[in-house]
Amino acid sequence: MHHPFRPLISSLCALAASGGVLAAGLSEQDYFSELPVVLTVSRLAQPLSETPGAVTIIDKEIIRRSGARNVADLLRLVPGYLVSGYNGAHPTAAYHAPLDDYGVRNLVLIDGRPVYSTFYLGGTHQGMMGVLLEDIERIEVLRGSNSAAYGANAMFGVINIITRHTADTHGAEVSVTSGQAGVNDNMARIGWGNEAASFRLSAGRRSDTGYLTVNDDKIVSQLHLRGDLRPAIGNELMIKAGVSQLSSGEGFPPTSYGNPLRTAYNRDFYLQGQWRRQLSATDEIKLSASFDEETFRDAAPYAPDPSVTLDSGGRGRRTNFEFQHQLSINSELRAVWGAGYKFEEALSPPLYARQTAVSFHEERLFGNLEWRPHPQWLINAGGFRGQHSLKGGYFSPRLMVNLHVMPDHTLRVGVTESARMPTLFELSSDVRLYTKNANPVTNPQYWQYAALGIPFRPFESSGNAGPEKLFSRELGYFGNFREWRLTLDVRAFDERMREIIVMQGRTLAQILAGKGVVDFVNLGAFKTRGLEYQLRWKPFETSEFWVNQTLQHAIWDLGVDKPRPPTRATTIAWFQKLPYDLDLGVIHHSMGAMTWNKAEDTLPSRRRIDVRLAKPFRIGSTRAEAALVVQAANGSLPEYQTGSNLTFDRRAYGTLRFTF
Repeated sequence: MHHPFRPLISSLCALAASGGVLAAGLSEQDYFSELPVVLTVSRLAQPLSETPGAVTIIDKEIIRRSGARNVADLLRLVPGYLVSGYNGAHPTAAYHAPLDDYGVRNLVLIDGRPVYSTFYLGGTHQGMMGVLLEDIERIEVLRGSNSAAYGANAMFGVINIITRHTADTHGAEVSVTSGQAGVNDNMARIGWGNEAASFRLSAGRRSDTGYLTVNDDKIVSQLHLRGDLRPAIGNELMIKAGVSQLSSGEGFPPTSYGNPLRTAYNRDFYLQGQWRRQLSATDEIKLSASFDEETFRDAAPYAPDPSVTLDSGGRGRRTNFEFQHQLSINSELRAVWGAGYKFEEALSPPLYARQTAVSFHEERLFGNLEWRPHPQWLINAGGFRGQHSLKGGYFSPRLMVNLHVMPDHTLRVGVTESARMPTLFELSSDVRLYTKNANPVTNPQYWQYAALGIPFRPFESSGNAGPEKLFSRELGYFGNFREWRLTLDVRAFDERMREIIVMQGRTLAQILAGKGVVDFVNLGAFKTRGLEYQLRWKPFETSEFWVNQTLQHAIWDLGVDKPRPPTRATTIAWFQKLPYDLDLGVIHHSMGAMTWNKAEDTLPSRRRIDVRLAKPFRIGSTRAEAALVVQAANGSLPEYQTGSNLTFDRRAYGTLRFTF
């Protein structure tokens, strides 16, 4: 776990003086003739040319051919996504705005189950590691706000991870990966069943040594069970259960700031059920329920007073229920609507200064109407209404108009407004450190607290933080050039975010009066304008090219110097079938200067080249593949901050895979 005290270490020293769905596989020919159907955007099944938003699809073949080892790495293939990590054990992805270390403004779904953290700051970085890449059918990424369909956590888009149906994974598969930087990955899977009921059991372990010379070794172990049943005609039931555990190195060599070397542990357990009933060829209802529990262990001595332990351990839980009804009203109107309820709680005496859990619940209503007044026009209007037990109600609407200017060519224009509600930590944090043996010479501030017999409170939330808000306008184009086997998706955007929740230091007088050093408040705003596009071209059966680029300019209001995204980011991917059944993948990713976390710590322009070469073969009836991957083949690069050891080093590793 990323230690909750780390983001504010420098401020403390100054004492604050300042829906997942089942999806069938699609061939490349399908992609360029009949466009893939996605459900992530409006919750209605829509081809890419009719969605009220821009979508990138990464299917299981591209996942395998990319050589990626985690979901965050795959997001380098998505325009607008910035991928990094405050250390090598916690990969982070953010769309357009690098506002935090945790990716809290993206909603990540695995088969419809949200996987953000309830316990601390709502991060998605650990949830994205809780799925085996070999189990993924495809990933649908909506680029842009989607609170109108999914609520407060979908402020900057939805990453919808859809795992493979168990009927497609009968038999067994094992793989072994080993190489530089301590890469040691193992996966085993077995599937069985029939048309009425089929099951899959998957297990995996992934480990590496993270960034160069940093204490960020990680081991991710996981076990997942999925079942797909058909109890009656027109009825489908999916059941899932699983557990994943992350052990990660944290901290740096001893400093006066106190972020010591240690190992932290995080365990996630989940249960999920989803029932679908097909009412007709166009109408269906769906009931979903899930339970998630996350447990953290992370404790270390406090540098100014080693007799005090910094403990950020505890437990978070989320229970979620949802009903959804999809219906066709007539030949021109389709709709989807639904309602849901979730309950979240966090229990951690060190973080909340209480022996009982802090909690909230939220009720929700959502809907989307698709109206086709003319064969060339398609209008999507929808919204999400949430009622938060601590902060009241919010509403996120969307209006998007698609014009088919000619067959296979669509213009898209629309507006949407979204919100992010504050997390439990942002609303209720109360961290108290009772210093006793602080040195009056080297740490006079902490010694004063010990002398007065009062706790030092690095975090104390007033509970006044309200929702963040984002207003987005976009103009898009989607073209399918069938004769050239090429698709082009362009999105021009104007995004304005306000009421951003930040950590604000209290005055010295307030601190000496017993208030916490840091509060969470709504402060500042920014706007970003730009253009992004993705081009996918398959000139031959053996060749495929992806070209993505994002150009943007961000401006902070009130002259606040905050983290800034790069003005330009480009990804070029080439996937090529070679003679002798060799399979080559080359991904070139370049990014302009930017900042993560500290506004004054600008990362220079960077380039990264990943290469994969694979050879399939058979041993009797067993299918096999051997692959060699080199990441950062062009050399090491700074990943998060300059002037530190947060460097991603060149690494090579090999994989052997057997399918029985």
